[in-house]
Amino acid sequence: MIQTAAGHVPATTLVLTTKQRSRLKETPPRRTAPFNQEPGFYEPAGLWFYGNIRLLGAELSYVRRTLGSLDSSPRELDEIEREAETLVLQNRVLVCGIHNIPQMRAAIVPLRWGCPRIVVLSGGFQFHLGENLDQEPFLSATLWRDRWDPRTDLAVSRRAPKKLPTFGRYNPTVDKLIVRIAEKRELGILA
Repeated sequence: MIQTAAGHVPATTLVLTTKQRSRLKETPPRRTAPFNQEPGFYEPAGLWFYGNIRLLGAELSYVRRTLGSLDSSPRELDEIEREAETLVLQNRVLVCGIHNIPQMRAAIVPLRWGCPRIVVLSGGFQFHLGENLDQEPFLSATLWRDRWDPRTDLAVSRRAPKKLPTFGRYNPTVDKLIVRIAEKRELGILA
């Protein structure tokens, strides 16, 4: 017998709360292929990955001025691009988001130089990269590369592949994750 708030329950009866039942339904599938072939959940970090997971072991950087930015002048956007370019040319992998214009301007820079990047997304991969996971996450990126390349880049999300994103130009959760990944402070990521 198991003691519960409702009294004694036979040990063979499994009592789950609604929250526990919903967690069981959301349990991610086991890995069947490498991260560059299909999205996968990395449980120690609580993150979904799709792409070149080896990038997490590289020298990572981010452009601080893209975080929390809502509006930037054309001059500020040019400075953000120059800073991103300096980091890329120093052989660093840029960790960036795509939820506002400054983030997108920084995310394009590695594409211009044929360099990898880590893109932190607010929603599932299928929303941002398309049903077949082969589209660039925003239109202006297609000027430099016509489709997402999981052998080159890494997409990271806290949400499962089919989940909708949070809609907003300011996303502090994504901004914090960018910093934690770039500074290698995200627990559970072995980099």
